[in-house]
Amino acid sequence: MKNKILEILEANKGEFISGEQIARSLDITRAAVWKNINELKNRGYQIQSVTNKGYKLEIFNDVLSKDGIAKNLSANSKISEIICLDTIDSTNNYAKKNAFSHGTLIAANEQTSGRGRFGHNFESPAGTGLYMSLVLRPKIEISKFQMITIADAVAVCLAVEDLYKNSHEKLKIKWVNDVFFRGKKISGILTEAVTNFESGEIESVVTGIGVNVKTQNFNNDIAGSIFNDDEKILFSRSELCARIADYIMDFAEDLADPKLINLYRQRSLLQSGSKITYMKDNTKFSAEVKNIDDLGGLVIINDSGGEEILRSGEVNTVRNK
Repeated sequence: MKNKILEILEANKGEFISGEQIARSLDITRAAVWKNINELKNRGYQIQSVTNKGYKLEIFNDVLSKDGIAKNLSANSKISEIICLDTIDSTNNYAKKNAFSHGTLIAANEQTSGRGRFGHNFESPAGTGLYMSLVLRPKIEISKFQMITIADAVAVCLAVEDLYKNSHEKLKIKWVNDVFFRGKKISGILTEAVTNFESGEIESVVTGIGVNVKTQNFNNDIAGSIFNDDEKILFSRSELCARIADYIMDFAEDLADPKLINLYRQRSLLQSGSKITYMKDNTKFSAEVKNIDDLGGLVIINDSGGEEILRSGEVNTVRNK
């Protein structure tokens, strides 16, 4: 029924059509029309509802779809397969349960159990965010694994900067993989690998990315979205998904390319001299940032005055000079 109502709205795109007309043409109640319209809105369709006028499907619609993603990929895209789901527990879980080939892209309109690093939840409401995972089979050593996460973070930054024409503000990355825009965290990344400990190589990687595109209600003060509630949406989630995926696939061809780590450093919230606290092995430490090394490790001066390189951990606070 939702698809039938959508066909009517599409035929009258940009114009109002009354709920009574829709109900009569489909032989359903107006209450049924209202219910299905709301479900379409939850899927991301921009439908305006006005008393005594009816419903209007806006010209621009932010709908995440396989076709929408495919048509926005570059002409020489290395994406091998696209799977687009309405709802799933986690795109990473779905990818890990299936033996997908290199370059498989999974995207979802909603996650019911979105996950972040260190067991954190990632809020993934329907129709307001982009939730995606890529399956990669890179031929790299375990020691270089973090470069995939580095590539993900840079890809999100570049994709948003490409598409958000009205903003000259660069996105920032809090080590290692939290992406910030206008001082709020808009994206989180979870990269999981299957490794061969005999060869020391990574066999496959599932890299998951969540982006708050227009989500407004969060359970903390740190999170935010690319677009505020009163802003016009300038690009669709399908466009954003395709752009991020293309960047990641290109970076994955040569993770050792100095361009990648330089792009990461340019956007890092942690500069030389930044004072931080961080969690490692469930213990809090404080330190001063020295730099970011060529493998994405955070080089710090610890409380004892010694130099240390963090390959994992979670930075909690940042105070720049």
